[in-house]
Amino acid sequence: MSTKATLFEYQKYPYQKADSDSFREGMLYLTEKTIGLLETLNQSKPFMECSLKTIRPLNYVGVVRIGDLSIEIFPKLFKDDKYREHRTTIAGNLLKMLSYTGKVPIKEMSYADLDLEKYDLFEIFIHIFAKNLLHTIKSTLKREYIKKSDDIHVIKGRIDFKKYHNPCRMHIIPCHYHEYSIDNSLNRTLKFTCHLMARSVSDFSTAKTLRTIVDLLDQVTLTPVSIADIEKITFTRLNQIFKPYIEMCKIFISHSTLTLQASNVESFTMLLPMEKLFEEFIAEVLQENPSYFFGTQVPIRAQPIIGKLAKDENNKELFRLKPDIIIGSPKIRAIIDTKYKALDPFDSNLGVSQSDVYQMYAYATKTNTDRCMLLYPEVLLEQKKDLVLSIPGSEGMRREVFLLIRAIRLSYNMNTDEEWAKFRDELRTIVQPLLEGTEMMNQSIRSEASVI
Repeated sequence: MSTKATLFEYQKYPYQKADSDSFREGMLYLTEKTIGLLETLNQSKPFMECSLKTIRPLNYVGVVRIGDLSIEIFPKLFKDDKYREHRTTIAGNLLKMLSYTGKVPIKEMSYADLDLEKYDLFEIFIHIFAKNLLHTIKSTLKREYIKKSDDIHVIKGRIDFKKYHNPCRMHIIPCHYHEYSIDNSLNRTLKFTCHLMARSVSDFSTAKTLRTIVDLLDQVTLTPVSIADIEKITFTRLNQIFKPYIEMCKIFISHSTLTLQASNVESFTMLLPMEKLFEEFIAEVLQENPSYFFGTQVPIRAQPIIGKLAKDENNKELFRLKPDIIIGSPKIRAIIDTKYKALDPFDSNLGVSQSDVYQMYAYATKTNTDRCMLLYPEVLLEQKKDLVLSIPGSEGMRREVFLLIRAIRLSYNMNTDEEWAKFRDELRTIVQPLLEGTEMMNQSIRSEASVI
């Protein structure tokens, strides 16, 4: 029987050593073995702060499974302290955000029927993977031309004349040929991963789906697959649909200690940096329908390189300038940088990181845009601010760049039509001023802004 511990980022949780792993009333009871494994996992990817008495998750979300203990780490999307009461909404919103980024094969329909309160993230991720993969395999079972070398009785492909010299074996022809086969590296990766997953989950329906996939791949060899094997898989227009599934296989295999011989997962991690997820989610939502958010079908680019910051003594350019979101092309009309970090509202710099403002200064100088925005989740920013950056212009003149500091609420129930519409409407209200170029709008911002 597995034990689920639901933790939230940036919150401290006390723990103490025990004979078995459990989580009761906010207290973690961990065995020495589990504590050791957690410390080992944390060394390779620091996802929590560990002291002698407390554990504090950092800005990674996802799941860590050690034996029968499943630790799920959720983002802090609500301002109040009643996190556990909001778990179902937070889990659903996390899945919604992941469905937009395309990092894992999650579609909104694939988790609509899940009891998010009942299952931990480990079971949820595998359930979604299995459900979507089964549908994809049924509609398009992937075959590929496999290069083979064999001794056969008929000529096939190209004869290997270097080996075709024994007079007593002239009826055996060594050939190099290509065979259109289902037994390829892509399908072997899928079968191996599903085989391991089927023995790792506790939900009967998920295990049944995984075993069905294994049965459909009956002609595929069940053999251990390494990360090196996965990285050799080449994706084309014909097999591109399987890329998210192979990425999920890579995550599962690289972050778990489970083999064909083992009966249970000793450890498994699937942790995603929340700042990257937030950035990609906002970019994808804006790109989905730019005219809704800006009133015009303006081009929106995510993570474009707009130049370099400096040059060395050999005139080599260094330090790429790569904003999160660029609005407008070829002329850049505005820049948005998403930030996922806790701020101090009592800081002398208005609770805004000085390095973030310098970063926006560099972007504005390089692109000649006059509108920029730092966008935070609502729980990490206490108040909005309007700043004016004074930037060197042509002929010794200086120009003004408006830097809007805003926050978006992520605590809407994004999996309901009504709440999703409210989220999009709030985001539209936040970003629309970036393209409102009237003098009245400029004066409105300037009157409230602090000049820096």
